[in-house]
Amino acid sequence: MLSAALHTDLTKPLSQQKKPDFVCEPGDQRVKGFGWTKSKFKGYLSIEGNTIWISSVWSIQRGKGHFSRLIKNIRKAGYEIKIPSPFPHMEEICQHLGFIKTEEFFEQMGEMIIIYVLPGA
Repeated sequence: MLSAALHTDLTKPLSQQKKPDFVCEPGDQRVKGFGWTKSKFKGYLSIEGNTIWISSVWSIQRGKGHFSRLIKNIRKAGYEIKIPSPFPHMEEICQHLGFIKTEEFFEQMGEMIIIYVLPGA
């Protein structure tokens, strides 16, 4: 379930809800309910509208299913998930979980980058 700090009313479609845009590290109370904790991950994620970006993430205890559960919890909340330029091991996991490999122009870098996308539930 989403943290109350996200001010999400699960009875309304996400398109009708105002979402804060933020970047957070593991353990941040706003997304801890997804399983995004310091004991499981390093890196950061951010919310931009109805999309959660997972960037430079790695699991502290690989092979325990923490990343798969994180993805499941985020999708259950209705978010689209985007992972820019994942590490090689992460690419395999993304493909296994049904992510679609795309390219998008990244204005901050001024170039096209590989992004794995998983539409919201």
